[in-house]
Amino acid sequence: MSDLTSVTLPILDESSCGTSASGSSFQGRLEAISRELVDLDEAAAVRNFEPGPFDRLLKSTISLCPECLQHVAALVYTHDGRVWIRKSCPTHGLSTAIMENDERFYFLCNKDRWGRRYAGDRVLEFPEYDRACCGGSSCCDTPTNESSTDFNFTDQIANKTCTVLVEITNACNLSCKVCYSDAKGDRVMSLEMFQRQIRELIEAKGWLDSVQLTGGEAVMHPQFWEIASFLHTQERVLKIYLPTNGLLFAKRETAERLVPLKDKLIVLLQFDGQSADANLNLRNANPTRVRQQVIEHLAELGIAMQLTMTLTKGVNDDEVGWVIDTAMRHHHIKIAALQPVTYSGRYDLAREPVERLTLSDVVKAVTSQANTRMRDDDFVPIPCSHPNCGWLTLFVRRFGLRLNVARHIDLARVMNQVAYKTVLSQQEIRDMVGSAQPALWSRVIGNIGRKIVRPTDMFGIAVKPFMDCFNYDQDRISNCCHHLLDTHGRPISFCEYNARLRTSDPWDTFPELSNVNR
Repeated sequence: MSDLTSVTLPILDESSCGTSASGSSFQGRLEAISRELVDLDEAAAVRNFEPGPFDRLLKSTISLCPECLQHVAALVYTHDGRVWIRKSCPTHGLSTAIMENDERFYFLCNKDRWGRRYAGDRVLEFPEYDRACCGGSSCCDTPTNESSTDFNFTDQIANKTCTVLVEITNACNLSCKVCYSDAKGDRVMSLEMFQRQIRELIEAKGWLDSVQLTGGEAVMHPQFWEIASFLHTQERVLKIYLPTNGLLFAKRETAERLVPLKDKLIVLLQFDGQSADANLNLRNANPTRVRQQVIEHLAELGIAMQLTMTLTKGVNDDEVGWVIDTAMRHHHIKIAALQPVTYSGRYDLAREPVERLTLSDVVKAVTSQANTRMRDDDFVPIPCSHPNCGWLTLFVRRFGLRLNVARHIDLARVMNQVAYKTVLSQQEIRDMVGSAQPALWSRVIGNIGRKIVRPTDMFGIAVKPFMDCFNYDQDRISNCCHHLLDTHGRPISFCEYNARLRTSDPWDTFPELSNVNR
């Protein structure tokens, strides 16, 4: 791989944001770079980005310069079985970062739109998103409120919103070394602002699969319970997600206050491993005992949970199996979410854009460490935003058995039935199981699974590799389904907000926590 040199691919001034269709608008700037990329044949791409003689070109796209955070042209290619991205910035030259440590886990997609595709294999076809269908067996009216304003970010109104994060405070009761939001403030969103933003978002979107009440530590908000109760009353909010470090819910009386919300609620518990060293390195604390108390309290109260593990190479990637096994033992824990660390926000460890964990590393850690008898190919891309945005495997836990059903699902055959859905009926789940029909024994197991599976018995393991300025791909951003409301209530791609916009979206005008009535 060549040394860094300067090349002459275009970059446009992003200091202003207009509303015209010209290059002065955000969309116009991206389209100007895109036109240059689409015109680059393979020979021109090799000249401009200088990959090695044995490297294989996959596609071009738009990324970010890690130095100035401007949008720049980029090339995605394979080298030694790994997938890389090389960016060209007129000011800072070429820079290279890893995208995927095993090329077998990287997909191109029919939804890639900003550059040119050079490879013809491993292209996953996702259907177009039908805004009239909200998942499960119910459908909602198509929203009519369309956004036409050109902001300085990628418009997400037309995209599916699988989840939207609403940061109701920037205060936290931990000082983690790893925190994408760099939460350390004392500000809160008012109850009235929260209600207005949710109503406006429902009007624009039609419905919301899930809303995450987050921060900071959301429960520190003096009006948290009023906010949560309001959200619970919204018929077009299907689920409420509550990310938490668990410290406040270790008190039984606090956990009990969640009971009236539990038909919609899933508590997302920070759960990074069992060793003191791993927790101290990531969280500046060792809350292992507290987390176990939270799991016990919520099990007794019948409140659904997710265990969320943030993974850093050499710190806690050897504890994946323990996290999965812990989640598997508790029927009220419905999913384990594994997130390779993103270098956005506060990250007080060494940033390694070339030697970092990627999706394949996490999948292999699950299959090699967890007591599940899994294979790598039991994980499949989540059929929603983009195949490189997240992979999932599914189990049925019933009669004391754990049956992996993902290997009995042919994603291509059921794609149109499950794409863009986060809520599936029992019949839809049963229709998926057994869609793959390889060997006779697998067909038998699949048919048994189809008959016994119930939504309440499902357990999932999800791998969600968020992006930062190093591995940023505008193709994924433009198809994002994981959104965050900025301080003005506008839905923005979670990865785009953290990589580009968070530091310029301050909380200074929000009320101080101490001035809000409890």
